[in-house]
Amino acid sequence: MRALKVSAIAVALLSSGPALATETVCDGHEDNLNTYLEMTRILFNERQSERAGEYYADQFVSHNVDGGGLGTAVRTPDHMSRIWVHSKSASPDRQLINDLIICQGDLVVARVTMKGTRVTGEMEGNPPNGRRYETSATDTYRFKDGKVIERWGNNDSIAMIRQLGLKVDLSMTPLPTED
Repeated sequence: MRALKVSAIAVALLSSGPALATETVCDGHEDNLNTYLEMTRILFNERQSERAGEYYADQFVSHNVDGGGLGTAVRTPDHMSRIWVHSKSASPDRQLINDLIICQGDLVVARVTMKGTRVTGEMEGNPPNGRRYETSATDTYRFKDGKVIERWGNNDSIAMIRQLGLKVDLSMTPLPTED
């Protein structure tokens, strides 16, 4: 892979965050990188949930444990919108910071740090407690025609649970989904 040539779009995004990572490597697919950076700013940091359809295909494959569900599932932008609405209610100041971004072909892989405070809403039956958290996560997105068509991700949920002092049932019983 060769070092990233920062495009005009990525430079424009730097002024409104999230910035390029400490290390960013891209093999000529800066369009996917730019879409990822914009998506991160709008959906993950600003949590403009109503804009999910701008970044996610009408149906996409998710390999994440979204909302407590297990395994791989076909999801919709509406499903993602509900996740961001919920996360914003629990931690309105949450921010995602890019640590490392690698893009190759139709994939963008990002190692990120998430920071925030539990100030409103309940989480796994626990009331808000005003505690701060900082965890790491790795997300992989497959793009087609400028939209996410597949995603994988994981985060250090145990670190978050510990930092927030939550009492959580770790049996992994899936939550009901509306999809």
